[in-house]
Amino acid sequence: MRTNLKHIILSKLNERNAIIDKELINSLKKDNYDFSSRELNFALLELEIGGLILTRWSGKDKRRIEKIEKGKKEEG
Repeated sequence: MRTNLKHIILSKLNERNAIIDKELINSLKKDNYDFSSRELNFALLELEIGGLILTRWSGKDKRRIEKIEKGKKEEG
């Protein structure tokens, strides 16, 4: 049975409250999870729509993925 990528991403974010997308990809590959960039982007999109994470551009080609704490309102 294949583990849901969204759950894996959330568990990585439980270890750290924020991570750069390249670091997330390297960490997932190190743990031998097989996924495409399309699957990763779709999982991140679903998590963001669900209000569990926030993604922000942190430079030209880096995304910062942050876990949203319960009760924390988005600034801005």
